[in-house]
Amino acid sequence: MGWWRSYPGDERFSSSTLTVLIGAFAVLWLLWAIKKQRKAAVPPLPPGPRGLPIVGYLPFVGTELHTKFEQLYGIYGPIYKIWLANKLCIVISSPSLVKEVVRDQDVIFSNRDANTVARTITYGAVDIAFSPHGADWKMLRKMFVRDMLSPANLDRTFPLRREEVRNTIRNMYDKKGTPIDVGELAFVTVMNALMNMLWGGTLRGEEGAKFGAEFKHIFGELVVILGKPNISDLFPALASLDLQGIGRKAKRISQTIDRVLDYAINKLIKSLANSKEDGTTKTGQKDFLQVLLELREQDDGAPSMSMTQLKAMVFDIVVAGSETTTAMSEWVMARLLNHPEIMRKVTEELTEIVGLENLVEESHLPKLHYLEAVIKEAFRLHPPGPFLLLRTPSESSIIGGYHVPKGSSIFLNAWSIQRDPKYWDNPLEFKPERFLNNASGRLDYSGNNLKYFPFGSGRRICAGLTLGERTLKYILASFLHSYEWKLPQGSKIEFSDVFGATTKKKNPTVAIPTPRLSKSELYTE
Repeated sequence: MGWWRSYPGDERFSSSTLTVLIGAFAVLWLLWAIKKQRKAAVPPLPPGPRGLPIVGYLPFVGTELHTKFEQLYGIYGPIYKIWLANKLCIVISSPSLVKEVVRDQDVIFSNRDANTVARTITYGAVDIAFSPHGADWKMLRKMFVRDMLSPANLDRTFPLRREEVRNTIRNMYDKKGTPIDVGELAFVTVMNALMNMLWGGTLRGEEGAKFGAEFKHIFGELVVILGKPNISDLFPALASLDLQGIGRKAKRISQTIDRVLDYAINKLIKSLANSKEDGTTKTGQKDFLQVLLELREQDDGAPSMSMTQLKAMVFDIVVAGSETTTAMSEWVMARLLNHPEIMRKVTEELTEIVGLENLVEESHLPKLHYLEAVIKEAFRLHPPGPFLLLRTPSESSIIGGYHVPKGSSIFLNAWSIQRDPKYWDNPLEFKPERFLNNASGRLDYSGNNLKYFPFGSGRRICAGLTLGERTLKYILASFLHSYEWKLPQGSKIEFSDVFGATTKKKNPTVAIPTPRLSKSELYTE
């Protein structure tokens, strides 16, 4: 007898059971179909090469990272993925796809992907460069851009920049006719100018020189470890071991910076308190520390930055200001030394605008159009950050039709885009004139034209852009106007670079300065 045999009174039971079974099967099938449909609806990850288990694509990490990325671009196109250990990295190398990140979905992609060193030296990523997008970041950026680096404050601090640049011009006069390391010269000038702007009225004389020298000593090491691949970042389970010692170095550097800043801040606070007690007011130029403290103490009901955030902001000024300006000064000088005809056009413009009987003032800078084009062209070929600062999406998204998971690292490949023949005629040629003719669209530092965005674009564009632009142009104009520069006989310029926190020249640029101003008193007074 079969299971289907009927018995009196079983008809209802059998019918109900069958109905339930059929219903359950239908529900399960429907859920399976929905899940399958949803899975099919999620776009695939971008294409990319196969990696090794666990370690991913570690061979791609190194000093030639941008060159390796260029090779992958030729294989996989303008968006592709690589795995660095368990970290998914997505590289974007076209203006249209960059637009999806920095404009169309700017809020989603507004967080930074800070590594161990960045978090350590910025007090846990509470600075402007690395802090997460949110209320604190908006408050800090507003204070920094609108108040601290306002045109009025930049104008007020010009005498502090001018003092250090003219010190360099005077010191070079004693070395005229001898070979000089241009990068080292730019570094000393930039660091002294920044120290003067940061605490020019707070730490003067030997005291200021002492702390400035301490910053200089640790800075070279910091730049290296900031851009160096760290096993602790790639394998978080090994972070406590600090196998490369990078974490220990970062902590030591952070402690030194913290000590210097604490001393300068406490001294300034005491000085301001004394001036209030005796009824006097501070005279002379306001340094950046005083401006920051005044912003912090404003009693207008608005949220105020903490002392830790203040120190992190000062650190941003030191790192971004000195490293970018130093690296770009050397790249510009190297390109000019390699193109004497372009160098001649720059010096002719300086002679016409400034005059050989005068030193350069910041008021001359807006009129130096050809020098500005030279600087922009150097930024095109040598963007200080070839991938800018890495972003990470706060939620999963779609870019170029591909799935971009939450938490992945986003590389915006400015280096590749700014050398791409799709967007530039003769892209490897150094041709400043392309920035004098903007028929193809406005090419400036604002990031509006995404075939040229050396300082980034969108809400996370470089906050210190105005200060950096002024300082770089003023230093270069002063060097090129005060001296004629020539390569030592028999030497040549090469343009190999080293990838780190910034893209720097691999080998130093050495040149011989000869005074070109009409009066020797301009160098000695």
